[in-house]
Amino acid sequence: MNAPHIVWIHRSDAAGSDLLGGKGAGLARLTEAGVRVPPAFVVSTAAFRAAVGADLLAEIDTMAGGVAPDAAAEDLEAVGAEVRELIGGVALGDTLTGAVAKAYAALGHDAAVAVRSSSAAEDSADHSFAGEHDTYLWVSGEAELINRIRDCWASLFTARAMDYRRKAGLSSAGASMAVVVQVMVPARAAGVFMTLNPENGDRSKVVCESVWGLGEPVVSGSVTPDRFYLDKVTGEIVRRDLVVKDVRLVRAASGQGTTSAQVEPELREAPSVTAEELTELLRLAKLVERQFGVPQDGEFVIGSDEGAENVYLVQSRPETVWSRTSPSRATREGSVIDSILSHLVPGSARQA
Repeated sequence: MNAPHIVWIHRSDAAGSDLLGGKGAGLARLTEAGVRVPPAFVVSTAAFRAAVGADLLAEIDTMAGGVAPDAAAEDLEAVGAEVRELIGGVALGDTLTGAVAKAYAALGHDAAVAVRSSSAAEDSADHSFAGEHDTYLWVSGEAELINRIRDCWASLFTARAMDYRRKAGLSSAGASMAVVVQVMVPARAAGVFMTLNPENGDRSKVVCESVWGLGEPVVSGSVTPDRFYLDKVTGEIVRRDLVVKDVRLVRAASGQGTTSAQVEPELREAPSVTAEELTELLRLAKLVERQFGVPQDGEFVIGSDEGAENVYLVQSRPETVWSRTSPSRATREGSVIDSILSHLVPGSARQA
């Protein structure tokens, strides 16, 4: 039986990351767990392979596999650029284009969507690939969607993605990409959560980082977010680190893509999530940790209105740093030195 080219996350029939990619498979499991997730479908890895075709896949594998293990960054970029150009010229074909158009129409007429790369190798317990592949927000219209799907396929061969695979001991030959197409939530606030304390590995805490607007600046590490520490047992907010938030990422005036906008003066020092929303994030974080069986590193978005019912999860993946350390040892040995390092080297505690 041929693998499907379009898979809805709420009807995935337990399809795994080999077909849906890491993000797609994670979203499917979140949906199975009853978590509030924006509607989405996945253009599968089978669709990628069918569109690119056996001959071009073989050529790409030869080019990617021919990169020396110690190749310089400029050599990686040169090969990657050549492969991306080849993928950029791929025509999806009438069958796949029609299937994408039908699924997209089911989300609503010219629905605004996020188009997210979902590599078959990413978001495992050993390799997260966070930020290595491309994501496009506020995409609208069938033609634009098709272009962005192709761009996500091509991002499999950026120099940074190829270098990540090389350092992780993975080959770029045979790499495969799915693409998640998910309804955009008009974000009042957004951010990330971890079901342990990234400063010391303490699994009795959930830590949430958030900003006004879309969460991509938090994911990319380009801004300093608000940070909240929640106790898993008592539900108490044990610590709040609030920052001044001057700008936020919002939908561009054209309707396509994003732009930066100034935050209203009265909101700049205000917490970007409410106590009620943090309580809901704590509930969801604990739920997904139970569902996946290991500490999680996830992303959330909060809709335009306040309240728990407006909190959505848009990703959850295994945490890849502290999860490899036993809970007691992580809490005991990491509490001092890693807290110091996290302040001396920004972002050092959150590598996933």
